[in-house]
Amino acid sequence: MEKRSFSEPTYQWQEYVENLEGYHHGGYHPVRIGDLYSDGRYRIVHKLGFGSYSTVWLALDQSVNRYVAMKIIVAEASEESVESRILRYLRDECDEQDKKSTIIPALLDEIWINGPNGRHLCLVTEPAGCDIATSKEDHPWIFPLTIARAIAAQTMIGLRSIHCKGIIHGNLHLRNFLLTLPPVDGLSVDAIYARYNLPRETPVHRADGRPLGPEAPPYTVMPAQLYVASIEVSDPRIRIIDFGEAWLSTDTQPKGDLQTPILYLPPETTFAKDSISFPADIWTLACSAYEILGESVLFEGFFPDRDDVIAEMVSCLGPLPQDWWDSWKAGGEFFVQNGIWRTEMTRAHSSVSRPLASRIQDMGRQADPDFSTAEAKSLEKIVEQYAPI
Repeated sequence: MEKRSFSEPTYQWQEYVENLEGYHHGGYHPVRIGDLYSDGRYRIVHKLGFGSYSTVWLALDQSVNRYVAMKIIVAEASEESVESRILRYLRDECDEQDKKSTIIPALLDEIWINGPNGRHLCLVTEPAGCDIATSKEDHPWIFPLTIARAIAAQTMIGLRSIHCKGIIHGNLHLRNFLLTLPPVDGLSVDAIYARYNLPRETPVHRADGRPLGPEAPPYTVMPAQLYVASIEVSDPRIRIIDFGEAWLSTDTQPKGDLQTPILYLPPETTFAKDSISFPADIWTLACSAYEILGESVLFEGFFPDRDDVIAEMVSCLGPLPQDWWDSWKAGGEFFVQNGIWRTEMTRAHSSVSRPLASRIQDMGRQADPDFSTAEAKSLEKIVEQYAPI
């Protein structure tokens, strides 16, 4: 296999698509619009998204004339995929109420794709649309209150269902909460393109000018335009996705750590890694609920590391349990003792605490008369009740 270097990229860089350096043996599978899979059953129509370990495509299931999402996992992660195991378990354990809900993804099919970069697992599910974080990225950066309430309630209902089946999700945050699409089954491919734009294809070129090999696609595809601004969302239906970090509570091997974005990480990922379980999900859901109902994140930081976020937790919720404080090596950079701030520090952090009640008052609902004191107190209680500090 050809040696690759971070300082010498193989491909010319492109924006808004997956990292092209991921096209190598063990990496992404090269996909083109119109490709057929599973003996011609699935035809690729558009791209829905991408991540570090997969690309996700809108495909037409020609056997039943309906649209599906095909998540094609990188070859090196396919054989040990956790997500397929969890989605199968959820499918097998679902009850009649679950079947009526769209919150938890339904695993429709699993196929294997052999390609130039290896053997790839492909998970086929129902397609979904814009994630909640992206929906909030433009002015006014906040959902109408009735919409925010509906979204927050559905995430809580979904997590309860997941937990009742003995599963810890392990990676809850706003980019893993998607708005479901308006009905698309029955639409022609041309009608899909009229609604979500034609696939935007950009040729792929090697940085050294040599011809492409079979390991890379001839062009990249930008994801379909699924964006819905927060102010335009109506009657939201939410789907919780990305079970690649999930595990069963009966698994005997401790999780050890989470890949959750750093501002959502629960404190036990720093102080008690062997005890990560259901409360970690509830912590990240509480952080998400604050962000769904308000403008910004609960814990803030400028390129923060874990220690910055722990300091934010102390600022918000008060001193750490003493055994955690004693084991926190960086604590002295922020505090002279547990919960008592240094007046001068080298860290980019205020030396004045911002308690949870104050953060809720400043979450962007001050001018909204329908956001009652009781509702603010309920949110405060959710965070405090499940805070392990």
